[in-house]
Amino acid sequence: MYPVPKLARQIIEEWSNDLAAYFNCTKEVVLGCNESWISFPMSSVRIELMDESFVEFRYAFYIVNEEKRAIAVFTEHCGHFILPYHDAKVFVDGALRYEQNA
Repeated sequence: MYPVPKLARQIIEEWSNDLAAYFNCTKEVVLGCNESWISFPMSSVRIELMDESFVEFRYAFYIVNEEKRAIAVFTEHCGHFILPYHDAKVFVDGALRYEQNA
């Protein structure tokens, strides 16, 4: 399997409980054989990190997991990403939606 789909699948597996809660479905649905159950919004998600780096994706959504100390970003076309949440800010369509303060 190519690296991007392989990593995307791994992230879905590791975040399956969070995804099930986000979409109000079961973990079994999340771990099904494809990602057709995911509904990607028309939104842009921008994550600003503690060192002033940032990433921005279209057709994406995010999930914060305090226990994992991470932010997962799920995109329709570009794979899925895990970022540190330490002092991070998350903007959706330009509006601040999450801010983690150490």
